[in-house]
Amino acid sequence: MILSLPSLAKAKQSNNQSISFYTGTGIPIMGLNSWYNITPVMGIQYSYHINDDTELIYEFHYKKYNHGDIENRSFLWVVDYEYYKSDQASANMSWNDFIFKVRKHLKNKSTQLSGKRIIPSFSYGFGFYNYAHKVKGLIYPGQYIELDESFLMEPIIDRRVAWGGNLGLGATTSFNEKMDIRIGLSYHNALGYVRSFEDWELFEVVPLQFLTFELGIKYNY
Repeated sequence: MILSLPSLAKAKQSNNQSISFYTGTGIPIMGLNSWYNITPVMGIQYSYHINDDTELIYEFHYKKYNHGDIENRSFLWVVDYEYYKSDQASANMSWNDFIFKVRKHLKNKSTQLSGKRIIPSFSYGFGFYNYAHKVKGLIYPGQYIELDESFLMEPIIDRRVAWGGNLGLGATTSFNEKMDIRIGLSYHNALGYVRSFEDWELFEVVPLQFLTFELGIKYNY
């Protein structure tokens, strides 16, 4: 029995780490969706398995919202009460997020599908949400007497590193001894803001909230 202990310890310690890559969709919600639509998201995770049911995860993901809704909006010029669209308007918002979270696997709730065992999970965590919001090419709406459509506002660039939290649901199934397939849906809440552009009827958004739908491959080692 004593001779078998090292081999048991080695077996227990194997495959207690993993790295995974995923792609999916970033979905703005709760006010941010008035500015932007869904966009692709890419991420990488390193995880340490402290036991069969619990992982500690370090995650980085990137996404960029392009062609904000302000590009298609017009403002009401109070001199002649006509609407004017800024043909050179451009808006985008990029995110680089660094997150720590805990994932719990609910093995007692697993199901079978096409001969594969599917294990549901949930996660929770916090991290840094680094974003840059850029708006440019807008006609200056505070003009009077005559509107010069070439007179543009100064570009607006808001860069922030905001604290935030996240919650997630997902499921994992084994592909082979080393590889898993993971699917998940996460909610993110970052304590940042998007400033208002009231002349275009776009208002301040605080906090910034979005969902990520994720599909990834996980390598265990």
